[in-house]
Amino acid sequence: MDKTEAKYIRLTTQPVFKLLCALSAPAIVGMLITAIYNAADSYFVSRINDSAVGSIGVIFSFMAIIQAVGFMCGHGAGNFMSRELGKKNYEDSGKIAVTGVVIAFCIGGVLAVGGLCFLDPLAMFLGSTETILPYARDYLRFILIAAPFQTAALTLNNELRFQGNARQGMIGIGFGAVLNMGLDPLLISVVGLGVSGAGISTMVSQIVSFFLLVFFTFRGGNMPLKLNRFSPTGRFLKEIFRGGIPSFGRQVIGSVATILLNYALKPYGDNAIAAMAVVSKVSMIVLSVVIGLGQGFQPLCGMNYGAKKYGRVLKAFTITVLSSTVVLVLGALVGFLFTRPVISFFASEEETVVIGVKALRLQMLPAVFSAFYLIGSMMLQNLGKSLRATVLAISRQGIMFMPLILILPRFFGLTGALVAQPVSDFLSFLIGVPLVVSQVRELRALQKAQDDCA
Repeated sequence: MDKTEAKYIRLTTQPVFKLLCALSAPAIVGMLITAIYNAADSYFVSRINDSAVGSIGVIFSFMAIIQAVGFMCGHGAGNFMSRELGKKNYEDSGKIAVTGVVIAFCIGGVLAVGGLCFLDPLAMFLGSTETILPYARDYLRFILIAAPFQTAALTLNNELRFQGNARQGMIGIGFGAVLNMGLDPLLISVVGLGVSGAGISTMVSQIVSFFLLVFFTFRGGNMPLKLNRFSPTGRFLKEIFRGGIPSFGRQVIGSVATILLNYALKPYGDNAIAAMAVVSKVSMIVLSVVIGLGQGFQPLCGMNYGAKKYGRVLKAFTITVLSSTVVLVLGALVGFLFTRPVISFFASEEETVVIGVKALRLQMLPAVFSAFYLIGSMMLQNLGKSLRATVLAISRQGIMFMPLILILPRFFGLTGALVAQPVSDFLSFLIGVPLVVSQVRELRALQKAQDDCA
């Protein structure tokens, strides 16, 4: 029995809770490392000034677009792979894996060339002020150079996860993250490159992660990255884009939402932009645990759905939602108790700290509702329910947030800009309830029909 067959047996027969723990642990560690190293950029750059911190927040919206491409190709190819692996169709799984990576690299290359040709206009479009622009330019240049490698690395990481090898994906992404955290103080402070040093360290870490992940595709029963398997057929392209559109929509909508937020904050100066940049990094540390749990759930969901083991899918979903909710409640409690020390760690100016404290506390209030619709969106995407998954994926920062961030500041000023996200989170939960509950009922019906035929 080869390693691929052994993975199939493991994911479709072992106890669900044990599998979720095994699959989620490396995904959580990988997400936490990534979140912490993103926060590390803000920490070391904050030693310069808060305008420099603001530049990291401004460029983060473009990084979200780069990540959107990687998630789209990785989730689109990965969802198809996990279902086909459940059917033991290894040939097509290998072909779509390579196709997803190549497409991601090419799209990343187009983003890099286009961005470098219009560097300053792009930085201003993303929400830079005149004082933030010089820092944003220095950081963005190196993010663009790394774009093809980052999109391809994210695709590879997700494909490894969907094959049940989250640990290898964690090592690939995690090694680059640790390298980035080591290079940040060296290049920013010791060598004296400032914000450019943060950009260079991020660029190097992304390139190293890419090559390490390529190496892992040839180990552990994974689908190897052999370019002769590249098959851009209509069927595979349809699966990549159909399965990946919810992730792409979520990331791009998130990017546009961040740009709109930056514009809403501009009248209140660099301190407001810097404060929200810090809050987003801190919030992402807590949310990364939930996303890691969801990433552990996804291969289990897809492969068991492909194998028609619907009861295991339902059980895995329930455990993942409950675990994620507990994490968010604990994160909210910690956020309320230690808000000022946390914000002060990343910001040096008192005005930035005051705004950040208020924003973080507001965001923690509805966070406990996020688990249901985040994990629900992942499940819908895994099961090929693209339309419902896309609606749910874009609700938080698209359907709800965008109108709110355009309207609330007009009536409530800075407070309106700060409450837009919390209100959006709660309304997204209300949207998610009927979409997810209907899918759960469908799975229960399939399981019942299966039991009746047994």
